[in-house]
Amino acid sequence: MERLSTGVKGLDELIGGGLKPGSINLIAGEPGCGKSVFSVHYIMAGAEAGETCLYVSVEEKRDKFYSNMEGFGFDMQKLEDEGKLIFHKTTVSEMRNLLDQGLISFEEYFKPHQIKRVVLDSVTALMLAYNAETAQRNALMVLFEAMEKWGATVLVTSEVESGAARFGVEYLVDTIIHLYYVKIGQERVRTLEVFKMRGTDHTKQEIVYRLGKGGMILYPNEKVLV
Repeated sequence: MERLSTGVKGLDELIGGGLKPGSINLIAGEPGCGKSVFSVHYIMAGAEAGETCLYVSVEEKRDKFYSNMEGFGFDMQKLEDEGKLIFHKTTVSEMRNLLDQGLISFEEYFKPHQIKRVVLDSVTALMLAYNAETAQRNALMVLFEAMEKWGATVLVTSEVESGAARFGVEYLVDTIIHLYYVKIGQERVRTLEVFKMRGTDHTKQEIVYRLGKGGMILYPNEKVLV
């Protein structure tokens, strides 16, 4: 089975060649660890493969997001101008209405554009629209089942709480990649861990990475000294 590249250099080789088509993949981490940067790598890889990608932002506005990503060397406006990216800024209330209606109106993006890659950034903000945990999980199930039906491979981001994803989302996804941003001595270090990946012999190593021009750069041979 041909897999979809994450776009993060060196990561695909550590996870069986990339993400499984049609899978739901969670990127979980604290603020500032690079979840959105990881997501943009995934979008860029799709654009390079000639795919049209959908980025759904529940929190950040388009212009601010594009400006932030430009700092890492990503030209999001160029992708949009070329028809390779659809950026949809939504709100918690709008997404709740869409979910309550079975996401019917969201099909307008998928059918004409044949979208194969979707990023939802972030599921944390979306789930705050629901008070009960059961309602949160049901909403996520509606969302993920719709995406799978439309043939999309989905990347969702989530804030973490005590090292685990919130709202029970970890039980509904095929992949969990944790991004850590921990203080060691006098400085903070970023590491990546593939916590779960169904049907894949993936790396068990916690990998050091840094953020800068070019986005997320992995350093698999660098050890974390505790």
